[in-house]
Amino acid sequence: MTKGEKTKKHLYQCSLELFREKGYDNVSVNEIVEKAGTAKGTFYVHFSSKAAVISEMFHEYDAYYKTLEEQMDPEASVTERLEEFIRASCNFTEKKIGLDLIRVLYIHQLTEGTIEQDALRSDRELYRIIKTFLLHGQTKGELRADFDIQQITDYLIRSIRGTFYEWAMKEGAFSLTEECVSYIRVFLSGLIIR
Repeated sequence: MTKGEKTKKHLYQCSLELFREKGYDNVSVNEIVEKAGTAKGTFYVHFSSKAAVISEMFHEYDAYYKTLEEQMDPEASVTERLEEFIRASCNFTEKKIGLDLIRVLYIHQLTEGTIEQDALRSDRELYRIIKTFLLHGQTKGELRADFDIQQITDYLIRSIRGTFYEWAMKEGAFSLTEECVSYIRVFLSGLIIR
């Protein structure tokens, strides 16, 4: 990791700590750089705005997804792989990212639009991994072949994103993990060859 990458990661971590502690709207760039022990100009070298720090969460998610995929049994069934992946992703969200930051993420997606474009990029690790799982399941004869895998990938991710959104708006009133795994089972039930 280069010095610049370390600085960016440090600024990101300091920002998230402050956002969790004080709330996103109550944190200024000045407070972030003070906590990080860097100059304000250094912040702007790495992030165009405070909102760009929130956008960085997608990179953190994608790095986590890639590591998770590498640790999974490539011969497990599509259902097992998707359930394991979704469980881990939800656990990561609940324990590492947290409800407050997910809410901030969705608020900025709805109000600023630029973050939403990052979330919807089909070249993200999330899309590639889900598509790989589904394609593998189709190739092994576990899933029906009469569905377009890209379309199913898009539907699945949109639905899971909707569950994340509802969880955030309902202040974490239900288990994100259990709700998403339950949804995966229902979703796949229409695709699985019995």
